[in-house]
Parts: sequence; C-alpha cells; structure tokens
Amino acid sequence: MGIRSRIFLLVFLLLTSSIGIAYIIAERDLTKAFELQIVNELEKQAGLLAASIDDIGIYKTIEEADAIADSLGEAANSRVTFILNNGKVVGDSNLDINQIRAVDNHIDRAEVSEALKNGSGWVSRYSDTLKQDLLYFAVKDGNLSNPNIIRISVPLNYLESAAATLQVSVILLFVVVFIVSVFASLVAANYLYSNIQELAKAATNIAEGDYKKRDIRALPTQRVDEFGTVARSISQISEDLKSQIKMIAKQRDQFGLVLDDLGEGILVTNQQGDIVYNNEQSLIILNTKDLDKQNISSLNLPAINYLFNRVTNKKRADIEFEIELQDKSTRWVLGSMNQSKTTGEYILVVHDITQLRQLNSMRRDFISNLSHELRTPVSVIMANSETLLNGALDNKKDAKIFAKAILHNSERLSSMVSDLIDLSRIEYGDLKLNIKGIDFNDFMESFLVSMKSVAKKRDIELKYNPDHQGLLSADTQALERIMNNLLDNAYKYSDEGTLVEVSTKDQGKMIKVMVADSGVGVSDEDQEHIFDRFYRTASARASDNKGSGLGLAIVKNLINSLNGEVGITPKKTSGSIFWFTIPKSK
Repeated sequence: MGIRSRIFLLVFLLLTSSIGIAYIIAERDLTKAFELQIVNELEKQAGLLAASIDDIGIYKTIEEADAIADSLGEAANSRVTFILNNGKVVGDSNLDINQIRAVDNHIDRAEVSEALKNGSGWVSRYSDTLKQDLLYFAVKDGNLSNPNIIRISVPLNYLESAAATLQVSVILLFVVVFIVSVFASLVAANYLYSNIQELAKAATNIAEGDYKKRDIRALPTQRVDEFGTVARSISQISEDLKSQIKMIAKQRDQFGLVLDDLGEGILVTNQQGDIVYNNEQSLIILNTKDLDKQNISSLNLPAINYLFNRVTNKKRADIEFEIELQDKSTRWVLGSMNQSKTTGEYILVVHDITQLRQLNSMRRDFISNLSHELRTPVSVIMANSETLLNGALDNKKDAKIFAKAILHNSERLSSMVSDLIDLSRIEYGDLKLNIKGIDFNDFMESFLVSMKSVAKKRDIELKYNPDHQGLLSADTQALERIMNNLLDNAYKYSDEGTLVEVSTKDQGKMIKVMVADSGVGVSDEDQEHIFDRFYRTASARASDNKGSGLGLAIVKNLINSLNGEVGITPKKTSGSIFWFTIPKSK
C-alpha cells in the first residue's frame, strides 16, 4: 500500500468516524428536542380540552362521547381519546364505534396511570390500533371527585422526516469527506514526497555504499521539524558509517601487512578449491606470479593437491615438500591446511623452511667438523701418552719429543675450545663491547709494530695505505682480534717474499678496511662458505698450515656486533682481498 493510499485511508477513517459519532449525538438530541416540543404543545391542547369538558362521565352512551371526541379531534387536528377512570375507552376521534368497543382496557397504559396519579402524563410508543408511532399526553377532566382521563396524541411522522433529512445531510457530508480525503491525501503525499525525496535518496546512496558529499550536504539538516531531525540522523549515520568503513579498511590493510611481514604465505580457498585470498608472501614461496581467481589445482603441486584432498576429510593436514626454482636450486616448504569453523573455507599456510634445513645441515656439519678437529689432537695426545706410559719415559730424548707433541696438541685443543667459547659468546651477545672512537691510523701504527716480527720471520712485507677521514666506532680488543685473524690468514697463505697490504677507504658514514694478500686465492665456491665455522678450503687442508677454521667465523661475528659488514673479493693478479666496514664515530 502506497503512501497516498495510507494517508487517504487514515484521513477518511478519521473523518468518517467523527461524522458518525456526530450524527448519533445529533439524532439523539434532535429527537429529544422534538419530543419535548411536541409534549409542550400537547400539554397546552390537553389543558384546553380539560377546561372545555368538565366531566366525561356525563355522556350516557359511547356514541355521544365519541361524537364529542371526534369534534374535538378535528378542531385540535389531533387524536382525542376519552378514557374513564376504570380504563374503559368511551370515545376516540380516529376510531369508529365498533373499534372503540373492541379496544382493550387502558388502565395499564403508562400515560393513563401517570395522569391518574399526578394529573398528567406522556409517553411515545407504537400504536397497535393505528400501526404507527404516536406521542400520547393524558390529563384529568374537570371532575375533581372522580376524574376521568382525556388523552391527546399525534403521530411522529414529521420527527422521522427530520431524521431522514438529517441522514441525507450526513450522506452528502460523507461524499464531501471522501473528496476531502482524496484531496488531502494527494496534497499530504506530495508534500511528504517532496520533503522525503532527498532523505530517501541519501539513504539509498548510503545503502548502496555511495557517499557523495554533495548528497549529504543537500539534506535539510537546518530544519527544526521532524524532517530536519531525520536529516541530521541520516547525516550522522553517514559520517559514522564512513568512519567505521575507513577504520575497517585500515585494519584490513594493517592485517594484510602483518600477514605479509610474518614471512608466511596465506591462501584461502572455498570448498571447491577456488582461491579467494592470498598474500604476497605466498606468491614468493610457491614461486608463482598470480593466484587471483584460480583453482588450487592450477598450481600443479602434488603436495598441495594432497593437502586439499586430505583436509576435506581430516579437517587438518601437514606436509613438507620441495619446489624447484628457475636457477635449478631447491626450496623446501612446510604446508599446513585446515578448515575454518566459522566460514567452512580452507586456509593454507606455507612456510619457507629452506634456511631451517640449511641450519640443520650446518649443525650436522658443525658436529662432524668439531669431532674431526678434536679427534686429531686428542688422538695425538692419547698416542703419545700411551707411548710414554709404555716405557718411553726412560728415554729422556724420546720422552721430551713426546711431551712436546702432547703440549703442542694440548695448546691447539685449548685454543680451539677457547675460540669456540668466544664465538658462542659473540653469537649470543654475551661479549660486552666497549664502543668508542678509535683513530685507526694510531691503532695500526702500534699494531704493525707487534706484527713485524711475524712478517720478518716469513719474509713477508707488510704495508699500510690509509685513505679515510674520521674515527672508527669500535671496540679496541675486538678490532685487534679482527686484524690479528685476517693478517694471520694472510701470512699463512702467502708465499715468502710477497706483500700483504692493509688499506682503508672512506665510504661516507662507514670506513672500509681491506687486507690484500698474494696467496693462491679463494675459489668462487669457497667464497660462499669461507666465514662458516670449521670451514677450510681444499688448498688449506692440503697445506702444512694448521688451523681450526674458526678464525674467520669469529671475524664475521665480531664485525656484525660492531654493525659492520665483511666479505671477500679476488685480486686481479693473485691472492684475495678480505674487507670489512666499520661505522664512523659520531
């Protein structure tokens, strides 16, 4: 039902009800007023009749009494009835003699009883004799000792005519009400529509997600009536909704960024396997470019298909699998898929565990290398100790040789254990560094003095060539250990009569220190692992130079603790350049 129909129905019902109630009240009051007026007229006529007739009982016969009643009725233009005090009717202007004789006794008539008792009485009722509604008024005649009743009555036809006229007026009024209701509904509907159109447009735009500022500004928010209240409410709802949507969008973006920064790939599929969401990390881990509007089977990864098929029954599944990359390397991935309890969608989480596998491999290699490095000195110590115990102690010359071997390998073992402890302390941050500004030129001046004896012993020239400005931000002992390990390696793997050069280079906020030797150099394959613990190149293992393979690992971790970087580059001629960077002191 439209707004016009509702307004018409409401107005019509209200006006109709009002007119109906008014008609009922008017008809009641009109009837009562007419009755009272008729009673007053009849009372006057009845008084005149009573004054003209002293005693009805003087008439000897019904014919005589009826003749008088007829003449009086004609004169009064009313029905006149003579009734004895015993209730017998002896005359009636509207009845003939036979009808009068057949009339019932009127002693129990209300108006007769009232007149005998109080002198007069009236009542309106339906007459069975005349078959119409009459109003009766009765009074006593002039006989004071034994009075009879003179009754006068008139029909209520003109009262009914007045009521009929009132009904016609009411019907006409109903027609007017109908026309007014139609007109009022049209006017009210047009008024409401013109006022509510902007509100409806703004509400529709909000429902459709369109928040144009000009639509909101066009709302009649300045009005003080109900439309203004609704307009202000819609405007406030629009602003609140915009704020909520912006907040949700911001939270969604933040959530997406968090998912991307977690380092884990997230894929969400529906129950048919169609991908409905994925983050950027999933593309990287699964080595693909686009997953939008694709099915999970299009990845062509048997492990992913296995997860999807299994999770439909088990609700959760995990698997490790490998992906071959374009550079022929392998990436290991841990995939975990489960079904959401709320949406029923499937959520796949993929982790790149290649580094974990490498770390696990490094752990095994570390244990293997440590066992190998410890086995040699321990074996030498055990063998020489057994030899001494088996009788070599008696030969002082042999005992001295065996004792020196035991001491040398003990020192080697102690140095290795000390290096391992230091490396562990550095890696776990237990080594406390005293960072301060250091003049590297002054540092190298004193450091080169301590290294000249070693260089002279191996017939190696040591040269320092600085090219930097400012102080280093470093720890003196850490820097000394770094330089000591780098120069010790340079001495070990350089031929006699060659040059080892230490140089510096200014790089803005950093100072780069380079140690160049003239040895056999390091292959490209070895350069990737040269700073790993216990790693030694094939040429180093084949040479007479003994080492644990921990020196460069300590150098790398110390440089990292000083917020610098370390690396190696080959020389153009022969040998290698080990370099590291240290921040300048502020």
